[in-house]
Amino acid sequence: MFEFLHQMSAPKLSTSILRYIFRYAQFIGVIFFCLHTRKDDKTVFIRNWLKWLNVTHRIITFTRFFWVYIASISIKTNRVLQVLHGMRLVLSIPNVAVILCYHIFRGPEIIDLINQFLRLFRQVSDLFKTKTPGFGGRRELILILLNLISFAHEQTYLWFTIRKGFSWRFLIDWWCDFYLVSATNIFIHINSIGYLSLGVLYSELNKYVYTNLRIQLQKLNTSGSKQKIRRVQNRLEKCISLYREIYHTSIMFHKLFVPLLFLALIYKVLLIALIGFNVAVEFYLNSFIFWILLGKHVLDLFLVTVSVEGAVNQFLNIGMQFGNVGDLSKFQTTLDTLFLHLRLGHFRVSILGLFDVTQMQYLQFLSALLSGLAFIAQYRMQVGNG
Repeated sequence: MFEFLHQMSAPKLSTSILRYIFRYAQFIGVIFFCLHTRKDDKTVFIRNWLKWLNVTHRIITFTRFFWVYIASISIKTNRVLQVLHGMRLVLSIPNVAVILCYHIFRGPEIIDLINQFLRLFRQVSDLFKTKTPGFGGRRELILILLNLISFAHEQTYLWFTIRKGFSWRFLIDWWCDFYLVSATNIFIHINSIGYLSLGVLYSELNKYVYTNLRIQLQKLNTSGSKQKIRRVQNRLEKCISLYREIYHTSIMFHKLFVPLLFLALIYKVLLIALIGFNVAVEFYLNSFIFWILLGKHVLDLFLVTVSVEGAVNQFLNIGMQFGNVGDLSKFQTTLDTLFLHLRLGHFRVSILGLFDVTQMQYLQFLSALLSGLAFIAQYRMQVGNG
């Protein structure tokens, strides 16, 4: 087994895991389209029967989830757990409504966006004739593996939090909870993998410009043949065209999925605050379940933040890959047009104009969370000693 993993490259392994994530998203009813492969060309298309099956299934499972949580809230005596379950129930309503709206009304836009991603990956990979096919490198593989850890927790956490005997009723309740919670959490994972893909596209194109096109531009001068100059000119224009297409795709992705990201961030932040408050008040120091649950939600925020930062950094590195373009002024004019586009169209991930997704924002949130939990725990200890 270890020899097999050693022989597989990180890009190939990442691609295999992404295929599993695609099937997983189909299984939980978030993805309602299928992947069609013909030679090296891959496209997606809508399956109407799958879409309406997912819509019907989601309505049924949410109805069961809603009544189970209403009954659970009425039985709970712990006020903190009542608030936690109540908040989770309230936040699940807009999440389910948004999923249903995207399934019914936004399907063609999603299909066009994903086909655009697949086309861009094919065009960028065509630049490297001998490059090993796959997705990204070791950094991307690590982030995808961390996403898998989050998926595994979503599938199994209820089996450890409920210590009653297993029964058909428990299995039905577990399925309804898993089907709803996993679909809500997939909002974070969609944005994480989406911005990770944009970062890979920018990174691969930057690598081609730095290792191939830049050298050709520097060696070229006015004494070169017209055919050679024209060939390099075509490659430069193709790279600039790809940069623009990737940028426009990022704008499409942001406009289409920023409402999902906004809801997911609210859901995560409130759950982290409530779970952390519960841990600090009740002193669940020995309860690994609560600590793992808290760490899982913090990990989800970390993954989307790192993915966004990686894409933004690769965008900012575009202008530094070209360097000196030689003695031909028309190449410099073409690059000046690109640099003007970069200055006017700055790539950033803004959540409805309220704030940007950055590592600084993540660290500030984490610092505020830890400070607040430490303050509550100290106050609880003083009250208990008093």
